[in-house]
Amino acid sequence: MIINEWGEVFTAKYGNDFPRSYMCVDTEFTGSNERDDLIVEIGHTMVEDCKVVDELNVVLNWYPTKYVEENWLDYKLNNMRHIVGAGWRLTPAVVKQEGMDPIKALRFYHKLFATWSKRGLPFVAQNGQNADERLLRGNFNRFINKPFEFPANGYFDTGGIYKANKIWTSDSPDHTHLAAIMLPHRSDTLKAYFHRVIFTRVTGLKWNMKAMLDEYGIREKYNMKDEQFHTAGFDAKCLHYVMEEYRREAAAGAKVIAPAAAPLAPPPPPTVESKEKPKPEAKAKRKTPSSSRTGKKRKRKQRVI
Repeated sequence: MIINEWGEVFTAKYGNDFPRSYMCVDTEFTGSNERDDLIVEIGHTMVEDCKVVDELNVVLNWYPTKYVEENWLDYKLNNMRHIVGAGWRLTPAVVKQEGMDPIKALRFYHKLFATWSKRGLPFVAQNGQNADERLLRGNFNRFINKPFEFPANGYFDTGGIYKANKIWTSDSPDHTHLAAIMLPHRSDTLKAYFHRVIFTRVTGLKWNMKAMLDEYGIREKYNMKDEQFHTAGFDAKCLHYVMEEYRREAAAGAKVIAPAAAPLAPPPPPTVESKEKPKPEAKAKRKTPSSSRTGKKRKRKQRVI
């Protein structure tokens, strides 16, 4: 799992451990232009210690407001249905029937996100920098005059992790030359890393939500229906399921660190040698054979004059 290959300098930026508490966020909108388009649905799933503690989905009804013309919003919503397909449920009728005051909804979510950020806990989204963050920032700025960004080291992208892992583990020649790009740099923030991964062009690799759910068998496990998708609250819940699959896969492939060997016992201290030199052993006196024993006298050498 690519998570196991992230260096300690990078993982230290989010506390080294893959997050157990996080907030999954998803939005549905009329288009990708943060200056002109509108968020029409926001959903979140709040997770504490790997368990869901809160979830919500709200539809924003812009029709009664002074900010848009009805014909423009009708066109935008119907155009999104044409782009997304039959799974797009936010028709003009649904927005009018289920929607709430959009300004109240934006204020609620801005306060919720600010409170979550103060706790130092991360956000989770799918391609969030390119979509959700941009539209939230644009709508918060335009309508309630508030800034917004995902924290630099408090954001995980489920699509980014999936894409990086597929490339890292691939044997395809189209992917292997990109493997090094899938590893974070020491200087990367989480957002900078996921931005690089998301915008790396790869041929023949699908990393959308349904591809991830099918990879881990989540759709079958939770008996999901196609018509449930493209609802912000439901998609946010799916992000939670994917994050927990990443956790299990990373734990299964975690590197086992052998315990440190016991230190060797220190050598004994050197003994203090006595300054006195040892006395040499007395040499045994060499006995010469006596005349009595040999019966002969030794002859003295005659001195030459």
